[in-house]
Amino acid sequence: MSDTQLILKELEKINSRLDKIDNRLDVVELKQDKLSSKLEDMQLDIKLSERNIRRDIHLLKDENETIIEILKMNNLATV
Repeated sequence: MSDTQLILKELEKINSRLDKIDNRLDVVELKQDKLSSKLEDMQLDIKLSERNIRRDIHLLKDENETIIEILKMNNLATV
């Protein structure tokens, strides 16, 4: 076998390994894209939950103030 043939054979092996690595990288990229999408969805869910919690807290404060005012009006609570 000539030197050129040996080099070509080694290059074929290298190309084969690079193809396998490329395929694995494609899989990793797909998984990363899917995880990124899930993360974005989760971040949106968290923001919506935080907004709903703030709204609920505000509503509870309003209701609490109303109860206190009613108790004061009926002389059942002091300032």
